Amino acid sequence: MEGPKIAKRWWFEGKGGGWCNNVTTCLSRTKTRLGSSKLMDKEIAFSGILSRFQKFNPDFYNWNRIKVRYCDGASFTGDVAAVNPATNLHFRGARVWRAIIEDLLSKGMKDAKNAILSGCSAGGLTSILHCDSFRSLVPVGAKVKCLADAGYFINANDVSGAQHIQEFYSQVVATHGSAKNLPSSCTSKIRPGLCFFPQNIAQQIQTPIFFVNAAYDSWQVSSL
Repeated sequence: MEGPKIAKRWWFEGKGGGWCNNVTTCLSRTKTRLGSSKLMDKEIAFSGILSRFQKFNPDFYNWNRIKVRYCDGASFTGDVAAVNPATNLHFRGARVWRAIIEDLLSKGMKDAKNAILSGCSAGGLTSILHCDSFRSLVPVGAKVKCLADAGYFINANDVSGAQHIQEFYSQVVATHGSAKNLPSSCTSKIRPGLCFFPQNIAQQIQTPIFFVNAAYDSWQVSSL
């Protein structure tokens, strides 16, 4: 976290890092920074729109700027109470998310006048899925907006005609118990796995949100 402690303007950015869709892929992440805080860098750079230097970032240099480390493999939506002692995997990203927000509220975000929730890639999807709930957690009257950078993943068949990404997201939601933490405006109408696709929830988001996406996303081009 960087920024003046008295600032009432908060920029909240979620890091990217993909997802894990079963015990095997989630276990493999525990050996990386995407699954264990023990393996995360001690310090990370704040640059670009998160820079503290006015000449590089004239609009937001004096905001409180927070980077949220990504560790749960489901864009902070998971919540499974049981823990298998054989793997010791905790699918509880949604609880981590709430704990982070509560910690920031105690550090001054409860007095925020402006707040932006942003993220890139899987973090961009986080900003989409949590946009309205984020608004509900900051003070009433605060101006809240969301920014999803490369987080608009489309539901399309791969080159063989298979529904790979749809099946993958369904497995993510099932493995992490994510359904209860996805927007109810979507899950009340279609299968929860489909609610990981922004095209199925974007129109229901009440908070102002801005999408930034390349015409050809390298990950989606290679993975679909």
